[in-house]
Amino acid sequence: MTLAKRMRRPGTLAGLSLTLALAGCGSGIGDYGNDIAKTVISGNAADQSVIDTVDPRTFEREVACPPIAVEDGRYIVMRYKARNENNPEALLYQANLEKWARRCTRTADGVKMTLGVSGRVTPGPAWEGGELFLPIRMAFVGADEDDSKRGRKPKGQVYNVPVTLGAGAPAEQWALVEEGIAVPQNASVKAQIALDEPGKRRH
Repeated sequence: MTLAKRMRRPGTLAGLSLTLALAGCGSGIGDYGNDIAKTVISGNAADQSVIDTVDPRTFEREVACPPIAVEDGRYIVMRYKARNENNPEALLYQANLEKWARRCTRTADGVKMTLGVSGRVTPGPAWEGGELFLPIRMAFVGADEDDSKRGRKPKGQVYNVPVTLGAGAPAEQWALVEEGIAVPQNASVKAQIALDEPGKRRH
């Protein structure tokens, strides 16, 4: 059973910084979630401190982490009204991935990863306002592998991020922080993320 704490709430940059302050338990994975969330939102370098106080024991548990990349062609998605693909006036919304980060810790159950992903969603002319869900898929694949190039969708976990978007509103920022993801230890792998929303994707 995952230890994940999920924060999936769109809004302004300031709002996200508050929303993504995970409720960690003093040290360990909770601190990493906070660190990753702020890194994703602020764009800070991975080795730059983004929290004021950290239990030194947290870093003693840090271990090497698989590299992370976006699945080929899956950084952006454009949704249209049914049977109106490629009609600009029928565009419901456009969403994209902008930033991502990860960090790993060693636990009694093996290596666990905290993943942070953020991006924006922009309403189109046909969007009437409301809530939408952006499925973000994360899969572990071989370090030199990309199943999408062979016509296969990598198997993995899908996290649905809710976004409330007003008609004609400016782009909304969204973010996902997922903790306690078990890292496979039997092969050289990378973490591959993708926007998995059904509909037309621009490659």
